[in-house]
Amino acid sequence: MTILGYFEDQVGAKLAEVLSASHPINSIEHLKGRDKELETIRRSLYAPGRHIFIVGDRGVGKSSLAATAAFGYQSSDSTPIFVSGSPSDTFNTVIANIASQAVRYPRTENIKSTQSFSIQISGITIGAGTERSDIDIAAAIRSVGDAVEILSQIAERHSEKPVVVVDEFDAIRDGNERNMFAALLKQMGDRAINIKFIFTGIAKSLDELLGAHQSAHRQLETIELPKLGWEARHEIVESAVAAFGLDVDERVRWRIAMVSDGYPYYVHSITEKTLWAAFSAEDPVIEIGWDLFSLGLRDAISSINAELKRPYEKAVLHRDPEFEDIVWSTADHEDLVRSLNDMYESYKVIVAKRADGRTKIERSRYASQVRKLKGLSFGSVMRQEEDRPGWYSYREKMLRGYVRMQAEANGIELIGERPNPRQAMHVANARSGYRGSSLPPGVRTGRKISDLGGGS
Repeated sequence: MTILGYFEDQVGAKLAEVLSASHPINSIEHLKGRDKELETIRRSLYAPGRHIFIVGDRGVGKSSLAATAAFGYQSSDSTPIFVSGSPSDTFNTVIANIASQAVRYPRTENIKSTQSFSIQISGITIGAGTERSDIDIAAAIRSVGDAVEILSQIAERHSEKPVVVVDEFDAIRDGNERNMFAALLKQMGDRAINIKFIFTGIAKSLDELLGAHQSAHRQLETIELPKLGWEARHEIVESAVAAFGLDVDERVRWRIAMVSDGYPYYVHSITEKTLWAAFSAEDPVIEIGWDLFSLGLRDAISSINAELKRPYEKAVLHRDPEFEDIVWSTADHEDLVRSLNDMYESYKVIVAKRADGRTKIERSRYASQVRKLKGLSFGSVMRQEEDRPGWYSYREKMLRGYVRMQAEANGIELIGERPNPRQAMHVANARSGYRGSSLPPGVRTGRKISDLGGGS
């Protein structure tokens, strides 16, 4: 018990409250840095027939934003319906899953009573007390119209303001099956069905997900979710550490923010493991310092899911030792698209930092090895930009954060993105046209006007 006053089960319970490395966040108080997106979703859902599509890279927090927005919109007489897409899913199986979820959780009329309901479609009854599998329900759906009828019944009986979250919509491989959802949204709008959809997916545009159904696009508010901003990253770390009555070293807070590369999953995971390291420390802990951060970072790397680890391991394990330095060099900058020349400069700096005195390879060999990173046998880590010879980016952007964590754990601090500097407010001087810093009325600086760049 080295976090003062806490036993292991108490630490675990509190970590589950303040951090969410393994499950989506579904409450506003724990979702950091997404106030603007939540406001946009909330206001968009006022419009009849409008739905939400959240797009962004893997790991940026689409599921957490969708869940938080769903709980914010859903009326208190029931809970949101959550389904996830998968490679084997079809339009029918997703609708069947929605129907099963809807009847499984009865509507709450008040604190003391609930009201179950059933759905009728194509001669079968779907209800909490009936033995119907999702396969049976899917087989009964013969058209988009049948799906609309099911959703119409759900909208009438589920709750006052029902909402459905379809997470990882892009995982449905068949484009024709995805396109059927465009027709679904159109028909739902035509019939004024009172049910809202929130989709999440990875895509550059909705055309990749729904095809060229522009009428459906008009019914979708698209939320493009960027990586987490600096203030939100800091807030996650600070609030979690403060929950245990601890302080965090300023440099540790910045390194977690930088190493995470803006992915909430990494921020939560590193912070969680660092706090467990504090609990396991031999001496009482009052501040999260560098040693605890290093231990937590290594544990976080070990616990990262295999799908993220595999490309990195393919690129560096059982390879020439230079490959690890080469891979690290590709992640050593805030720019996501980089030239071979820039990456080679990063590589030279990394080799110089190595304590074993290794010799750097020549640029020609470096370029040859980077090209190998495009191949499947090397994890398909990198891809070459179209129409830009010699320029590369990560095939899976979230992998870049994992690479940065690996470098950090081995004592190599990579350069990352920098927070945007605060912009000073400038106003024009009516007499001379001078644009100088603006000071609020009544502020005394203790300096002469001439020191501030004013008149003589």
